[in-house]
Amino acid sequence: MREKWKVPFLIGSTARLAYGLGCILAPQAMAGRLAPTVRGADSRMNLRGFGGAQSGIALYTLAKLRSKSGARSALALNSLVDGFDAMVSSLEIRDRGGVDPVAAGGVAVNVVGLACWTTAAVALR
Repeated sequence: MREKWKVPFLIGSTARLAYGLGCILAPQAMAGRLAPTVRGADSRMNLRGFGGAQSGIALYTLAKLRSKSGARSALALNSLVDGFDAMVSSLEIRDRGGVDPVAAGGVAVNVVGLACWTTAAVALR
């Protein structure tokens, strides 16, 4: 690939899109393992909505890879989303009074995402 700076964007976006589509298309399968437990139609709809947002971010990122300036815009969005998601999971751990697998996974996945976007930022230089 001539434009190696695109690689971390492709990896991060593909992972985000796969997770998002999983939440949209198979919320029951994602629940309890890769997402909070789904109890009832409202929580299933919330998980699908979250998956829709993740999918939208992934597709926006892929569309912006035509130029480095577009990629920088997508980089900022992805970094903010993963940063805030890690913070939300950390707050949930605090409020629950301990670490559980879903909240800990939320922190871990988003820290990995932030590492991906840091790699993308370095590659864009």
